Amino acid sequence: MFDWFKNIGRREYPTWKDVPPPTDIEKIANDMSKVVPFPELKAVPAPEPEPEKPGRVFYRLGLSENNRVSLSMYYGEILMNHAGVQSLIDQLEFYKNQLQEDDEE
Repeated sequence: MFDWFKNIGRREYPTWKDVPPPTDIEKIANDMSKVVPFPELKAVPAPEPEPEKPGRVFYRLGLSENNRVSLSMYYGEILMNHAGVQSLIDQLEFYKNQLQEDDEE
């Protein structure tokens, strides 16, 4: 009834009528021989390896500046002298033996 868009202009999309007949396709194929080809590739550069991501550190054991043993886990850090290290070793051995006894029972 009302054609509101007549003044704007409509797009015309290609249809099967726009496909050239076979004689024109042969002409297009002959014209393609006039196209300049891409130059031949002589050497392909090797891809650069991705930089290695630093490993995630779960704990760190070392010596501090004043010769104390330093045990760091995440955000916490423990500094121990010789007696503290020996006490920690003794406690770990005790718990290890206790776990072995529990497994045997």
